[in-house]
Amino acid sequence: MTKEKAYPRFWRFLTYFTGFWILYGCYVLIKDVFIEDHFDRQPLYLIVMMTLMLLRSMQEYNKAKKLSSTNGS
Repeated sequence: MTKEKAYPRFWRFLTYFTGFWILYGCYVLIKDVFIEDHFDRQPLYLIVMMTLMLLRSMQEYNKAKKLSSTNGS
């Protein structure tokens, strides 16, 4: 029998990491639109894709946390 390993610390780190990039994308978008008075799509791509990654990492973190608590680790 093999046990499935869970890495909740990794998924927690990935959640914080993607959260940082979402905030950075918002900062760049606001700076471009209001301060530099031009619009660029790159921050929007960053925000949307990192939001998808954030949702997935939160889902995986919850699953890994449940799995590690049931394995007794």
